[in-house]
This record gives sequence, C-alpha cells and structure tokens, in this order.
Amino acid sequence: MADSPTKPTGTSAGAGVLYIAFAKLYFMVAGLIVVFRLPAVLSQVQWGSYSFVNSLVSPVNNVLNTGTIQTVSRFAAQQPDKVRLVQNAGMRMHLRFGLPLMVLYVAAAPVIGWIFLDASKVAPVALGGLILGGNAFYTVFVGTANGQHQFHKQAAFDITFATLRTIGLIGMAMMGLGVVGVMGGWVVAVGMILIIAAVSVGLPGRVAKADRLPVKPMLAFFLRLAVYLALFNALMFVDTWLLKRLTTSYYEAHHLDYAAALDQVVPWAAKATGFHPSSSMLADVQVGYYAAVQNLARLPYQLIIAATFVVFPLVSRSTFTDDKDTTRRYIEVTVRYSLIFASTIAVAMAANPSNVLGIVYAPEYAITGGRALTFLALGNIAFSVFAISGTILNGAGFTRHATVTAAITLVLAAVGNFIAIPMAMSSGNVLEVAAAVTAGAMVVGAVLTGFVVRTQLGAFLPLLSLVRILIAAAVAMVVGHFLPLHGKLMSLVEAAIVAVIFLVVLVVTRELGARDLEAIKAVRKKRAPGGEAT
Repeated sequence: MADSPTKPTGTSAGAGVLYIAFAKLYFMVAGLIVVFRLPAVLSQVQWGSYSFVNSLVSPVNNVLNTGTIQTVSRFAAQQPDKVRLVQNAGMRMHLRFGLPLMVLYVAAAPVIGWIFLDASKVAPVALGGLILGGNAFYTVFVGTANGQHQFHKQAAFDITFATLRTIGLIGMAMMGLGVVGVMGGWVVAVGMILIIAAVSVGLPGRVAKADRLPVKPMLAFFLRLAVYLALFNALMFVDTWLLKRLTTSYYEAHHLDYAAALDQVVPWAAKATGFHPSSSMLADVQVGYYAAVQNLARLPYQLIIAATFVVFPLVSRSTFTDDKDTTRRYIEVTVRYSLIFASTIAVAMAANPSNVLGIVYAPEYAITGGRALTFLALGNIAFSVFAISGTILNGAGFTRHATVTAAITLVLAAVGNFIAIPMAMSSGNVLEVAAAVTAGAMVVGAVLTGFVVRTQLGAFLPLLSLVRILIAAAVAMVVGHFLPLHGKLMSLVEAAIVAVIFLVVLVVTRELGARDLEAIKAVRKKRAPGGEAT
C-alpha cells in the first residue's frame, strides 16, 4: 500500500541544526573517551591490535553510514508523501548491497589475516562484518527520520548509540576480554540501536509490488557517493594498513630475537614477565603508538566536520541557481575560516607534541609518538582543507573532479608509505616517517583540490590570507617550542598560550578583525526564522 500524504510532524530546520550539532558533538566526545581510555585499560599490544582492526572496519562503516543516510534522506525529501516507500526501497537496497557486503567481509577475514601476516585478527575482523551489516540497515532508519524532518529522533539515535558503544567497548575491555571482547561490545551496541531505531521510526510495513519504488536509482546514487567516500576514508587509514603489514614483514625477516626487538619498540616492557612477543605483536605496538598520534592529529578535522554539513546545501543551492557571486563568497569564507580554525588547534599540538600527547596518554606513547604528531597535526590542517574542498566540489555537482583528486591523493600516500616505511625501520623513526609522508600527500591533495575549486568555481582561499596564516603558525610554534612548561596541567596551559599567540598574530597582521565580526552579523541577519539562509 502506498503512503497517503500526511501533515509534517518533524522539527524546524533551525531546531534540527541544533539537535544534530549537539548530537555530533556528543558523538565526537564519546569517541574521544574511547580512544583515550582504551589504551589505559588494554595492553600496548591489545590497543594496537584493536586500532588496526578499527582501521579496517571504520572506513567501510563510514561509507555505509554517510552514503545510506544521504541517499535515503535525499529520496525521502524529493517525495515527502512517500517516505515509507523510500524506506522500504532503502531496506531492499541493503538486502542487495549491505547484506552481501557483510557476508563478504566476514568470509574475507581469513584472507585479511593472511595478507597482514596475522591470524589473530581473523576473529575480530569477522565481528567487524556484523557491525557493517547491522549499521547498513540502522542507517536506513536514520535517513528516514532525517527525510521526515524528525531531527530530534536522529539526534537521539546518535547520542544513544555513542553511549552504548562507549559502554560496550570500554566495559568489555575492563572485563579483560581482549580485542575480541571489545569488538563484541561494538556488535552488541549496533544490535541494540538497530532495535531501538526500528521501534522508534517504525518498519515500512508490507508494500504491494505495484506500489514499490525502484531500487536501482537509489542504489546508483548510493554507489556514486560511495566511490568518493571510499577513497576519502581510505586516505585516513592507508598509512596504518601499510605500517602494520610492512613492520610485521620486517620483524619476521630481521629479528629472530623478539625480546631484543621489543626493547627498541617498547623500552618500558618488563622482561621479567616472560612475555615473548611475535612479529605481529611488535607491529601491533607500533600501530598502537601511531593510532594515539592519529587520534589527536585528527581533532582539527573532526571539529570542522560541522562546516561540511553547512556548506554542502549552500553551495548546492547557489550553483543550482547559477548565483556565482554567492558561491564564491561561500567558498572563500568557508575555506578561510576552516583553515584558521584547524590551524589554531594543530599549531597548539605541533609546538610541543610530546607534552600534548602526555596530557591524555601514558609516557611511552608521548615519548615514542611525539615527533610524529608534529607532522600529522600539520598535515591534518591540509586534510581539513581537502575535506572542505571535496565537499564544495560534490555540492556543486563536480563529483568526478572530487573523486579524481581523492584518488590521486590516496595513491601518493600509499606509494609514498610503501617506499618509506621499510627504509625507516632500521633507523627506528618509522612513525615520524609515516606521518611525514602522509602529511605530504595531504598537502598535495589540498593544493590539488583547491586548484580544481578555483578553476571550476572561480574562488578559493585568498593568497594573502594563506601567507598571513603561515606566518602566524610559524611564530606561534617557535614561541611555543621555547616555553619552559611541564606536567599535564601546564602542558594544557602551554597549548592554550600557543593557540592565543597564533590568533594574536592574525589580528596584528589584520587577517582577523572587525570585518570578521561584521561577516558573522551579516550571516545571522540573512538567516530565515526556520534556520535556512535566505
């Protein structure tokens, strides 16, 4: 049976933005609790093992989540009187795609273990397949809620799932159930949120075959999104994959005395325990140290994700109406403020990286990963610009351009790490080398996407703004490097001082000033009561 038109029962767009923004912030904070707390509960080997498995699950999971929500939401918004039919089509789409993907992922777990020379990863990777299958169908319910403008429900799902996942992962770790237990806690959280979403949003019900919406257009749109999202997410984890594979291979080929190798990788390990690590365990320790660096280095990107939710519909609308001046203004303002915001956080970390790592991680993580954080924090400034630029291109309809630039950047990161990691193993600075190569690829990606945005849409970041921001970053990092502050509390104060110095230099060079306050006021005035820009 087909849906009959009903009066909208959703929340306003303005309220929806607030709901979703708060939920995304909560989700991010909950995620940080996981990545900061788990290393204190798990051993170094277990934390590295979990980080590696997570690097295999998260990219696919992110593609499924973002792609499904945007697809279902788009088709529901186009046919608001047929939301349940769209939901039904979304469920059938993942019977054809999500369910087979889950089966394929689980079946591929032994192959993944073989590729990465680590049979211990087979079971947790297989559990990851269950996470993907559950999330594929769960996100259909989220997309349906979004399409019905039930943003309060969508936000509630994010908050509930973040809470369940945090409790599941940390709880299983504290029970001593290891990586398999931690992944099992994630599976349980996905199962619970799927049931909650099904009850809250409701099932689409039986639909006569004649009334069903075709799945092909929905699946085609999803797959177009998925290609770019897959490349983008792979860029975030390709260095981890290569670090795991190449270091495992190196230890197998060069270190028969694993206890001696452990002294180089983990100088704090106590030999008296009789622990005899394998080559895969040594690689897991390296991955764990690198994951700690990544978790902090990605903060600038994670905190500007909200900008992508704002700029996508604005650019989509202005390009659709061929309003070139408005499009240019959106682009310049978004890229400039994103760069300033990301740089403020990254420079604060890069000035004294070991001290910043020591605020949330144990001393061994801080000492081993400090130099790598400098490279990766600065690289993620470029990655933030790369993400914003890709969103602009997709929003303006230049999906192919965004996909090509993402593919080029991914290839650079993969080839560069494949060559550099083995060369760095003997010198013991493999983490900073991997970070430097990845950061370099991110810079190239940002420049490349920026060039494409300027070529296709006529605007990007003003050159003078870039010069001023670089000067401010250099001054703040030099001053911060010589600040004589130590200890967790003082390191936090030190980071805040560096961030303030960066902003002060921007004010002195007139990169920030009264015009920025006026711009914010102008945006506020141009917003309609419902929360959408007019």
